[in-house]
Amino acid sequence: MVHVSQPALSYQIRHLEEELKVKLFDRRGRTIALTSDGQVFLPLAQGILARANEAVRMVRDHSGVEVGEVTIGVVPSVATYLVPDLLASFRQVFPRVRVDLVEGGDTQLHQLVFAGAADFAIAGNTRSPQTLDLVSLGFEDLLAVTSPSHRAAEQISVEIAQLRNDPFVLPASSYLLTGEIVDACRRNGFEPSVAYRAGSLETLKNLVRAGLGISILPAITLNGSGREGLAVLRLKGGLRRELCLVRAKDRDVSQAAQVLMTHVRSSVTRHMIYPPGSERSTARTDLSPARRDPR
Repeated sequence: MVHVSQPALSYQIRHLEEELKVKLFDRRGRTIALTSDGQVFLPLAQGILARANEAVRMVRDHSGVEVGEVTIGVVPSVATYLVPDLLASFRQVFPRVRVDLVEGGDTQLHQLVFAGAADFAIAGNTRSPQTLDLVSLGFEDLLAVTSPSHRAAEQISVEIAQLRNDPFVLPASSYLLTGEIVDACRRNGFEPSVAYRAGSLETLKNLVRAGLGISILPAITLNGSGREGLAVLRLKGGLRRELCLVRAKDRDVSQAAQVLMTHVRSSVTRHMIYPPGSERSTARTDLSPARRDPR
């Protein structure tokens, strides 16, 4: 949408052609196409408009007014269980910043940030930082979940090898979490039998509740009502995932994006069991019957 009437737009195009002394468009009845001169001119004009928009953003940022739009990519577990409270507290301080959320798999989100379609992302560590800056937000436990009728439901913890004969329900293959689970099974001498895959972790939990398989899920998804109807067990030896703040190298972001990134780092890290850099520390592996809470 350019918000200009057709006669006014036609006049402006005609005036531009007269000024340039070239024909930019071929008009054939109701159809219109770029001439060869128009094809040369178009990317140059787009570049000028992009620089103009960038100039407006920089002036706004320089004035110290935190306004604008920020697009962030988020893995579903974080989007569902952490982002609502995170954005509510952010809005109290910066009510004029609009935030657009894009949910997706870890690799997809990394690609969006690299392409400039997202200002930054909260995602797993794909171990490919050559084109991106990855700042660790911390680590959390991955926990086994079964239906209450499962043979191991009354246990506090379980060896992952004890699950070799169970059908697994796992996130879609685009999620880094799935690869981490499969790799953990392989390290323990078996290939997991995957009965179902789903893009939603809530769907996965409902499949487990229905007795259709077991799963391994992030601890943040199993707090409060999120664990109802499920038996939650620690994995002996521990299994964790890392969350990172992902941003492009050598690309400036708006002041609004910068303040949101700062808020994300403090908020998400506060919810992680293990702070950044603690991936080799000893995990808590015992849950008393009175404290079956994964946190």
